[in-house]
Amino acid sequence: MRILVLGGMGFVGSNLSEELVKSSHDVIIVSRSRRKLQNVADILDRVKIEYGDITNLGWLEAILLEYEPDIIFHLAGQLTHYEAFENPLYDVDVNLKTTIVTLETIRKLRKPCRFILGSTFWVVGRPDSLPINERTPCNPLNIYATDRLASEHYCKVYNRVYDLDTVIMRLTNTFGPKEQHNNPRKAALNYLLYKGFKGEDVTIYDKGIFFRDYIYISDVISAAEAIMEKGKSGELYFVGTNTATWFYEIGRWIEELTRGKIVYVESPDYHKLVDVGNIIVGNTKIKQLGWNWKVSVKEGLKKTLEYYRGMENESKSPKPRS
Repeated sequence: MRILVLGGMGFVGSNLSEELVKSSHDVIIVSRSRRKLQNVADILDRVKIEYGDITNLGWLEAILLEYEPDIIFHLAGQLTHYEAFENPLYDVDVNLKTTIVTLETIRKLRKPCRFILGSTFWVVGRPDSLPINERTPCNPLNIYATDRLASEHYCKVYNRVYDLDTVIMRLTNTFGPKEQHNNPRKAALNYLLYKGFKGEDVTIYDKGIFFRDYIYISDVISAAEAIMEKGKSGELYFVGTNTATWFYEIGRWIEELTRGKIVYVESPDYHKLVDVGNIIVGNTKIKQLGWNWKVSVKEGLKKTLEYYRGMENESKSPKPRS
């Protein structure tokens, strides 16, 4: 199948693109720049890459009409609530308008096309009960999550009114190789683990007495494939492990696996305003597609550290003379 991945050089997008290539799909990656080209270095000779800003909506429409894909994964966007508060109108452009334009363009295609929207557990806000699932009421606490939730609703509307083949893939906290590791605003677990890997102090809020449902990237990719192949049109699928990982456990594992030392501090006021509290994601619905997670958090940390070691060794290798 011909599969177009918006944000195909990002964390989830690059890992997904690599797996899709292994399955002999025809993959087109759409990326704003070459900055993350290393993420797809192993498949450069087997994918088509289109560089451009998807907020240039005319350009986005033209790319979709040119390739006429069988499947579109929308994994691009402004991915942190910090950035969304700093530039809320851009967040609307990149997370919301691009979804609408893609849906409108699919209506113009001369063939069926499945649209899979990558969304986030942040849309739920602070839940009244756990585990959260597809039926949990949503009350987002930040602009990024609000725009993602609106995009989800556009998918549902276009499915109901125009019979478009839309599916929503809502992810819990994800970690692993190719995720940003040097950005304290994004990908907390990768950031903390990398600081430990470098032998630095690792700061964790509030004695680590809170938990998340962390899932390793390979399990996210297998879930994406299951949704692509077996997901029901018009449906929402939550991707998580239904398992709580306490942050004090993460701290203990980081000290065990790295040279880093955990330092506990009180969370800042801003964090308290937007934090969603403890999270566990029920996964009964996606399990009905034949999917299940395989990699524990601790095992995922070990795999990610192996990736960091390889990254460091590569940076120390002598470069060939030009």
